[in-house]
Amino acid sequence: MELKYKIKRFFRNIAIENLMTYIAASMAIIFVGDLFTDGMLSLYLSFDKAAILEGQVWRLITFLMLPDTASPIWIVFSVYFYYFIGKETENEWGSHNLTMYFLLGAALLIISGFVTGYTSASYLYFSLFLVYAHLDPHHRFMMFMVIPIEAKWMALIDAVFMLSGFIKAFAIYPIFPLLALGMQLSVVIAFLVYGIFFGKDHFGGMVNRFRHRDFYREMRQNRIKMSQNERDDDEK
Repeated sequence: MELKYKIKRFFRNIAIENLMTYIAASMAIIFVGDLFTDGMLSLYLSFDKAAILEGQVWRLITFLMLPDTASPIWIVFSVYFYYFIGKETENEWGSHNLTMYFLLGAALLIISGFVTGYTSASYLYFSLFLVYAHLDPHHRFMMFMVIPIEAKWMALIDAVFMLSGFIKAFAIYPIFPLLALGMQLSVVIAFLVYGIFFGKDHFGGMVNRFRHRDFYREMRQNRIKMSQNERDDDEK
């Protein structure tokens, strides 16, 4: 068997069931640990290029499990959000696809971290909502427990939020240029991974819309020509 087929078969068998459930639970546990250690647990588990090169290789994995908030209130919403979106996306898309999405994003974030010295998985997780909205765009959420809004519009808000993080990073370039670059690369990687998996669907949809527009435009032009020819025949 050729090597490329062996590689395809190897990756086809990679699937971590309930992946985002494990990650959400890890975030909750680390958050509680931070309460008792004054944030030292997250510091010990975060991505640190120098520490990793010195042998603290667990940081290559544990930085993916850090909570993205220090608020006791928001951590509840954050953990539930990741659990819910992860579970629903896995049910819709399958464990294999979600696992490959996560692993590709994690690998790119690690590379970015070694280049800039900083990386964060938060935006990669935010991009999971884009995946969910692509798979089920008409699912309705209750914003602020009152306003019904479809997933596709929530995804637009999510994308704007991610882009705002990219823009805000420009403010710290004069002081911490590598940190700012690392923050921006985290956003770019999140969009890039989404684009790798779903860019073809969006591009194909745009192409089809243009084709339909051109088709209907041509039909209208043909109708106008036919009506003109009919009037010319009547005059004769």
